[in-house]
Amino acid sequence: MNSLAVGPNMLTICGRGREWFIRGTVRRFVVQSSAASKKIDWDSFRKKKVKKLTQLMKKEGLDALYLNRIENVRYTTDLRPVVSMWFQNSYSSVLTASGDVVLLTVAGDYMHSKHYMPWIKDMRIMHGLGRAEEVAAVFRDYKVWRIGYDQLGYEDRLSLEAASKGVELVNVGGKVADARAVKLEEEVSLMREASKVTEASIRAALAFAKPGVREYEIAAEGEYAARKMGAEGMSWGLATFSGLNTGLMLRHDSDKIVRSGELLILGYATIFKGYNTDITTTTVIGKPSNGQRDIYSATYDSFRAALKATKPGATTLEIHEAAEKVIVERGFGAYSFSRIQPILHGVGMNVYEPPFSPEPGMKVPSVKLKPGHILAIEPAITLYDNLKVGGCRIGETLLVTETGYKLLTDGKPETHEALYQN
Repeated sequence: MNSLAVGPNMLTICGRGREWFIRGTVRRFVVQSSAASKKIDWDSFRKKKVKKLTQLMKKEGLDALYLNRIENVRYTTDLRPVVSMWFQNSYSSVLTASGDVVLLTVAGDYMHSKHYMPWIKDMRIMHGLGRAEEVAAVFRDYKVWRIGYDQLGYEDRLSLEAASKGVELVNVGGKVADARAVKLEEEVSLMREASKVTEASIRAALAFAKPGVREYEIAAEGEYAARKMGAEGMSWGLATFSGLNTGLMLRHDSDKIVRSGELLILGYATIFKGYNTDITTTTVIGKPSNGQRDIYSATYDSFRAALKATKPGATTLEIHEAAEKVIVERGFGAYSFSRIQPILHGVGMNVYEPPFSPEPGMKVPSVKLKPGHILAIEPAITLYDNLKVGGCRIGETLLVTETGYKLLTDGKPETHEALYQN
């Protein structure tokens, strides 16, 4: 039996003889497995998602959507895919303007999908060879001619055009992602629940981290805790890196031994009921140096400035600039990780989805925030030329509300007070 019990200053996760006690300032909450999802009317929820995309089709003058990105296939069908970097292009869906949903799946997933997904009335096997003709057959069966797609390789497009004479294909991948980015009420409820899974993963890893353990051992504890709470999997290999690896922003675990006096970054994201949530926490093993306090404090204040700028109508450029301003003022402008990667991104059925903040050195993309957007804001400083100090990254998942924002996660470590200089 697995349980999660929380008091004002203690989080306990028990399972298979393992037990972690986290002391410090932890919000009071209790997670019941699938508590939010059990209250959802899933049939109504599916219809709302389909309606959102049929409205997009009407606006764009489309007869159907041909979807290949797995987050869009899942959004339209509720298919839980095989999560593997090797299983690419295994699933597609076709959604017509009248609301018909067709699922195309590889043979290995057809039998169980038919059994567990009775709401999909038209499900077909899609093969590796002759796939274009199989998709074209769907177009003919539903008499659709102007079709939007989210992702299609050059050769695949040529094959599909040859197999479906008279069909016009239109790239609307960005518009589909934008439509999904503003979350429905049911999605917000699911992501609140999903956030607690990622948070428990972070807490378990923090509790296990100590001098002498290896990075991959810490990652294993975090993944174990998430899986015990119902995570389908990790959004990526849990980024668990310490010491010089924080200055290099390694972004995965290694066999490096964690040593006293080193910073440790945990960049964790998990998948729960199809939804991703994202937390990045920086802690110190032992006592921090003055240099480590400096970069932690600058990063944390940058994060707080970004939060302060987050509200409906604000642009992602404004949030980016608010965060960067603090980092530059503290003298770390040349070391801001935004020189390589944007400061924020949306999260949902994709762990990286709109709205995005500007690309490094650019003013675009700049997206105006709306209530229902869910973001991960995560400024970072990486002292790549002073690896003894290392690097710091701080990020949480939050919801844009009608009046501002609401944090969905709390990854702040016990060591925050030792690292943060007011």
